[in-house]
Amino acid sequence: MRFRFEILLRLNSNRENLLQRELGDILSHQQRQQNRQDLMQNTKKNSANEINQRMKKDLKIDTYILYDNFFHGVELQKGRQQKIISEIGERVEAKRKELVEARRKRRTMEILKERDLKLYAKKREKIEVALMDENASSQWRLNS
Repeated sequence: MRFRFEILLRLNSNRENLLQRELGDILSHQQRQQNRQDLMQNTKKNSANEINQRMKKDLKIDTYILYDNFFHGVELQKGRQQKIISEIGERVEAKRKELVEARRKRRTMEILKERDLKLYAKKREKIEVALMDENASSQWRLNS
């Protein structure tokens, strides 16, 4: 006995696996971007500590300008990085919704398959009982 929608069930299972892989890729990309943002934060913090140490010494105005440009650039990059992370978050949510829908479809097909198999088993059992009844009645006629 073969389930009549077996191909559709396999298709839904393959789609679910593909979506899981894509979601994993997006999540790893999001983690890399988050790590990059954390690295920039640490660099900014370390540079701030460094400039505080250097302020105790006599610094030229050019050095202050360089540090100011650096901190301004870090802030701009932080804003861009935050925007990238939020866009990735939106993609993650969209992919999760797709994955949930694919799981729901696959589970529906599995339930249909289980019902179909139970129905097939019941039909087969009825046929077997009818054959056994026929055999028993034939035996009874022969013995009578």
